Amino acid sequence: MPMTLIDLHRPASWPTDLRSYLDARHDLFLGWERGNVAAPAYDEAIYGLIDVLQPYAITGWHCTRLTDAEIDQIARDGMQLPNTALLDRRIDALVASGELVPEIAVRLKATNQSGDANRAGMVWFCFFHPRLAGESGIERFFRHWGGEALYNSHERDPITSPAISVIGKPCVIEADIPIASLGKHGGLSFKIVRRFLKRRGFRTREPVDHEDRIRKPLPAENIRRIVCFSEADFSSLTGCAEWRQPLRAANRVPTRR
Repeated sequence: MPMTLIDLHRPASWPTDLRSYLDARHDLFLGWERGNVAAPAYDEAIYGLIDVLQPYAITGWHCTRLTDAEIDQIARDGMQLPNTALLDRRIDALVASGELVPEIAVRLKATNQSGDANRAGMVWFCFFHPRLAGESGIERFFRHWGGEALYNSHERDPITSPAISVIGKPCVIEADIPIASLGKHGGLSFKIVRRFLKRRGFRTREPVDHEDRIRKPLPAENIRRIVCFSEADFSSLTGCAEWRQPLRAANRVPTRR
């Protein structure tokens, strides 16, 4: 059974139980933002809100660079959580298809951050249109294949950077993310409360847009679409047509050596 979606940008459309919970605690949440509510009361209300949100989902966008085979696999099987073993398999697949030479593959496997505690086992999404992050916020995700755990170690390397910059094409994965897959922390709840208060007229400079990571694999049925660089919607989602440094898809076919 499909999960009910919460449109973060339209508080009036939020589920009845969520709006009722927030309405009943309006004064408490407003008091916290103004600095006159004790932390224990606020924490209790936030923990309760976390529980209210668990059955629902929100739409998120993941910016990346993928090969055609990887696009097909995600559409068919969903998104797996990254780790060193998965990255090694992806590299091996490129060698097998002739898109990467073995010598470069060895370098990529030897130097990357795929096993780091702050990267392994999680996939990041933004829950607002990626273009709002601007060129500086998202452009690196599109310029090199392999994800941040790989390109962080290679984007300035004169040998490996050119190799992974022409593999695949820039893509945005649009998906419905179960809130339960984000883990029980207060990040989303804080933004929900601020959006609720803003609709009631409260002014705040605190952020209301949310980024977060899933810690569970995402089934294929949750993938709405994968928007590729050549499609018109890619430009509207990312704003890339206005960037100072243009994006490009792969411009050559790698050959074996």
